[in-house]
Amino acid sequence: MRLLLAMLLIALSLLIALSPVATAADWKLECPGRLSTTQSAGGPIPGGWSAVARTTSAVQAAAPGVAIAAATPPTSISVFDGPPAEMADLVPDNPNARLARWTFSMPRKRDIYIVCNYADTRIKLSRKAPAEVASCTLTSPGGTGMACK
Repeated sequence: MRLLLAMLLIALSLLIALSPVATAADWKLECPGRLSTTQSAGGPIPGGWSAVARTTSAVQAAAPGVAIAAATPPTSISVFDGPPAEMADLVPDNPNARLARWTFSMPRKRDIYIVCNYADTRIKLSRKAPAEVASCTLTSPGGTGMACK
């Protein structure tokens, strides 16, 4: 009986040790659902040309100084080594996979930034990943959410 109990305790200990456990490093993010931006021609339009602004639902005339505003949805996520302004866009470990994954060396010297890209605008939203994050995976194909560990 004691032998059976000891074997059950060992088996239970192994199951607990090998089971995936959420840690403090688990981090999830979802790009904000819409981003409103304002875009306009910055100065006079050269003769013979007209400015147009493309929104998700239309192409509209964009006279100089007249802003075209629209709320647009997120289209993708990018991952950067360091601040996005430095343009060190990282290629996923598995670029042709259904769910892209990025793995980061630990410890690392630079911060990792997650960037949400939006339709019809050059404005993007970025967020620095926690220092303990070692990998990130898209939560859906071509998605706008990530799960990181």
